[in-house]
Order: sequence, then C-alpha cells, then structure tokens
Amino acid sequence: MAPLTMCCQSVLAAASLAAQAHFDIRLPWGQIKPLALFLLTVGDSGERKSALDEAVLGAARAQERADMESYASDLERYSLELVAWEEAADAAKRNATKTKSGASKDDVFLAIQQCGEKPAAPVMPMRFVSDPTVEGLYKLLAAGQPSVALFSDEGGLLIGGNALNSDNALKTMARWCKLWDGSPFDRVRASDGSGVLYGRRMAMHQLAQPEVMVKLLSDRLANGQGLLARCLVAWPASTIGHRHVSHFERVGDRPEIRRLCAVLKSLMEAAPRTGESPQELDPVVLPLSSEAEALAVVAGNQFETLMAAGADLAELRDRTAKALENACRIAGVLAVIERGLAAREVDRSYLERGLTIVQWYLGEALRIRGAAAIPQSVLDAEALSGWLQERGLGIFRSKQILNGGPSQLRDKKRLMACINELVVNGYLVENERNTEVDGVKARLSWSVLHYVV
Repeated sequence: MAPLTMCCQSVLAAASLAAQAHFDIRLPWGQIKPLALFLLTVGDSGERKSALDEAVLGAARAQERADMESYASDLERYSLELVAWEEAADAAKRNATKTKSGASKDDVFLAIQQCGEKPAAPVMPMRFVSDPTVEGLYKLLAAGQPSVALFSDEGGLLIGGNALNSDNALKTMARWCKLWDGSPFDRVRASDGSGVLYGRRMAMHQLAQPEVMVKLLSDRLANGQGLLARCLVAWPASTIGHRHVSHFERVGDRPEIRRLCAVLKSLMEAAPRTGESPQELDPVVLPLSSEAEALAVVAGNQFETLMAAGADLAELRDRTAKALENACRIAGVLAVIERGLAAREVDRSYLERGLTIVQWYLGEALRIRGAAAIPQSVLDAEALSGWLQERGLGIFRSKQILNGGPSQLRDKKRLMACINELVVNGYLVENERNTEVDGVKARLSWSVLHYVV
C-alpha cells in the first residue's frame, strides 16, 4: 500500500536497467541513445521505500550477492594463474636469451607466446551502486559489468555523500549526463593511467525523504548544469495513516509481481550483445515505426509551442526540451518488457504511452517546482488551519496545539512561526490579553477569521 506513483517509479527504473544492456533507441532525428532512465522519487520516512526496492529488485540483488561469492573464488584462482603465467614467461625469456646470444625481440616474443595466453581477470558481477565517485565508477565499469544501476532507497547517501559534495558535484553531474547520453567514459590521470570505456550504460533511481531531495531539486548547479532536465521526478502524496488491511500477504505471492520479476530476471540474466571486448555493449538499435515517427513530429511541435514565453511550460524549458527523448526512451523500455529480446521496433502505441507518461512528469515537475519553493512556515500554517477546521475551533491558545496539535507543531518556535504566517495573511487575529479560551484566561490566544482552503 505504498503510493502507486512510487511503485511505478521503482518498476520503471528496474525495467530500464533490464532493457538498457540489450537495446538502444533511435530517435526520430537519427541519434542513437541508451534506454537508460534517471528517476528521482520523494517519499517520507516509513513510506515503504525499502520494501518496494526489495519487491522489485530483491531477486536481482540476491543473484548479485551469490555471484560476488563465486567471484571471490574466481579472483583467487586468477591471481594464482597470473603468478604462474608470469613466472613461466620470465623463465621463457631467460631461456631465450641464454640459448641465443643476442636474442631478438621476436625470439623473446615467441618464447613467451609458447606459455599460452595471459590469464584474463574475471568480470566483477557488481551491478548495483549507491554512492560512487566518478573515479570509483570508472574503475567499476572498467573491471565489472558494463550495465550498472545507481539505485538507492536512501538517496541521502548519494545526495549528502562524497560524489555530490562541493568539490565533486560539478564533475559528478557532468559525468552522469554523459552516461545518460551514451557517450564514452574517458579518463586521463597522471597517477594511475588513462583510458576510454565504450558501450557502458547506467540507469539511476534515487528515493529520498523530502528534506534530502529538496536540496537536490533546488540546487542551482543541478538545474543549470542539466542533470535535473534529464531526470523524471515524482513526489507522491503519502499513504501513511490510510494503509489499513484485512490480512497480510507476501509480495511474492502476487501473480503480477511474479510475472514482472520473471520478465526482469530473464532480461538481466541474458547475455547482452557485445563488441570487441566482452565488457563493451553493442546493443540492438530500436527504430520508431513510420507511424510513431509521425506522432513524434506532432508531439515535438506541441512541446515547442508550450515552451514559448508565457506558455504553460515556459518555466520548464530545460525539462520540456528533453521530453520527447524521454518519451522515446520510455516507449523503448515498454516495448522490450512486453516483447523481450525479440523486440525490433517501437510502434505508435508504445510512443503514445511514453508521451502520456512524460506529460504526467512535466505536470509533476510544475507542481514540485512550486512546492519546493514554499517555506516550511507556510506548509505548517496550512497544516494548522486544517487541524483547526477539522475540530471546528474558532478560537484557541498555543497550549492546545503544543499538547495535542499536529506532531510537527508541538515545538513552540515552529508553532509561533506558522501562527505568524496565518496572522500576517489575514487568517487569524490575536485576541486581547486574558481572553477566555477553553475555560482558561489566556495570555495569548487567537481567533480564526478564515480557514486555508
């Protein structure tokens, strides 16, 4: 009974992770882009974020843990094989130079070649990461899976961690944007070498409490640099207090959950198509059908109109500019989840659904943009006014609220701030000293003029 929107975010994120290793999407203007999606979800403590994560990704995380255990033994065996090969190569080199005075490099090369191929390190099976620095992410993608998930049900680890601190935020966000675009991951360092990683993919889903996520949503760098323009953000209304049940059941017993997990499992376990390196993805490209391309033209023109000065989405130009691409990515993910590895095209019906979902995200972004800018005292004022209205109170004193009012307002400083908001805006008026309230002559009390609606 978590918020439905939060459930959808978790499912869409998992579907993106499952699809991105196998397929890319060809946009209507010809560019080829990953099916990776970046999602951010706001949820209060106790909203069952962890339970959702476990329901959707529990099997994948359990498989990763089992794979990590076997990887440890594979790594130990590789280390022994490497030592043995290096000793054999050294011995072959010494023998080549002993038997032939002035042995050429070709002689040494042939001697070493007879030792067999140098052992290859096993690929680290780690797929889920929660707080990687740019350097750490490069090393993981160089040694591990080419498709990873920056997923966490405690987004504060990332938002308040090393990756997004004042020293690292710009380079971290820029790198994430590059990964979203499908660009190669290049790195040049004097200390530990240089390299370029091709064919890597990263999906992202961060769930965090409002106080944490607002820091990111209101961050000027995250907005100006373009990260949030690529993100699909949801802030659902809480269901806490309304989750009454007639009986308990295990999530895994639900047939629709079993069906979903089976689809995700088959995609995540299937070997992706790779290039010259087994760690370089070479995904199948999904084009839009001719009917879908025609719809994309209409949708793109509508988004352009809505970005004009004074139009509905003029304040969200950065997000609206990415809306059609995100819709195509979502459409591709839906096609892969429904058709599996046999998918070869994104038809109009999938793009229609992708556009419907993206329009919802744009509406949500407008709503969140306003909510994120509202001071806490105003939110508290609305809560207090609603509490007074529910009880039919037309006059009250502070002690009534401090003793039995909304829990967040049982702090005097916070309560007085929200009462001041209501007074200044004409919803309350302060009574004369010693006005009788609830049988007590109160030093401070207020009368309700209007309720916030």
